[in-house]
Amino acid sequence: MPELNNNHGVLNRTYINKIMTTIDKAVIEFPRTMALRVDLRMPYIPDRNDHFDVDSPVHDLNTSNEVISRFIDSLKSQIKADLKRKKNQGSRVHPCRLRYCWVRELGENNEQLHYHALLLFNKDAYAFLGDFDSNRSHRNMMSKIRKAWASALRGEYEECEYLVHVPVKPIYYLDSNNINYMDVYSKLIFRVSYLAKYKTKPYGDGYRSFGCSQY
Repeated sequence: MPELNNNHGVLNRTYINKIMTTIDKAVIEFPRTMALRVDLRMPYIPDRNDHFDVDSPVHDLNTSNEVISRFIDSLKSQIKADLKRKKNQGSRVHPCRLRYCWVRELGENNEQLHYHALLLFNKDAYAFLGDFDSNRSHRNMMSKIRKAWASALRGEYEECEYLVHVPVKPIYYLDSNNINYMDVYSKLIFRVSYLAKYKTKPYGDGYRSFGCSQY
C-alpha cells in the first residue's frame, strides 16, 4: 500500500480502495494515462427574499444532486464528439475512455458546496489541459471541463468558468512501462488520498459524498 495523506484526519478506506481500483483500471486499459485533479465549485445562490439579488442570473443555475453526473456525461459527450471530428478530418485518433472519482464536500467553515475530482484520460489522446485563458470556442481540455461544468449547472460558459479551479501541479503522467511508474503512482495516491478524508463531508444530508467509474 502506498503512503497515504493522513494530515487531514481519518481516511475512509472504502474510498481509498475504490480510488486505487479506478486508477489501476485506467492504466490497465491505457498504459499511458494522464491523471488530472480539478475542483468544481458550486455558485453562491442569493436568497430570493433579498431584494438586492432578486434578479441575479445565478438563481437559474441548477445545483441539484445530479449536477456531478451531468458534468461527467457532458465531458464524455465532448470527448466522443472531439475524437469523431478528428477522425473525420483524417487525423490519427486514439481511443479515450474517461474514468473518474469525485467527492462532495462542504468545507471546514461551512463554505459553498464543492466537488474534488480526479479525471483519468488516455495520455495518447489527451496529454495537456491547454491554455487556461481559452474560451468556449477552443477545443482544449480546459475549455471542455469548463463547458461540462456550465452544462451541468444549466448555466452559460461565461458565468460558470470561474467555478472550475485547477490546483497546483494538477497532472500526473502514469506510464506502466516506465521505470519510474511506481514512484509517480505512489505520489498520485498520496495526493488523491486527501479526497478520502471524513472531515468536511456533509454526511447525513441525503446526498452521496463519493462516486467513481463503475467500469
